[in-house]
Amino acid sequence: MKIRLAIIPPEYLPVVLRLTEDLRNAVNKGDMDAVDALTEKLLAVTATARSTDISEQEWRRFLSEVRARNEVFESNYVVAAQECVPFFPHAAAGTMVLQFPFNEGEGSNV
Repeated sequence: MKIRLAIIPPEYLPVVLRLTEDLRNAVNKGDMDAVDALTEKLLAVTATARSTDISEQEWRRFLSEVRARNEVFESNYVVAAQECVPFFPHAAAGTMVLQFPFNEGEGSNV
């Protein structure tokens, strides 16, 4: 499994927020067909965005480092870019980053 971190273009933020809310609901319901479909949509939305794909182990290490600096940090699909400085050091203030897991085979047709 990989984790995609992608800068969300401001014009796509409402769409990404809606898709991630739908994804969260699908995960909570255990609706894997919806999870797969929503993941594909998020991969498509971020296909041209500045992004990086990292391993799950690297992501967990990153989250530990963020939580060590910011005890109130809560991992979510959409986080402030200031938390992702190691991956996006030049992101503008107010920029948001999408972080979500995907299987390496997903998105191959995007």
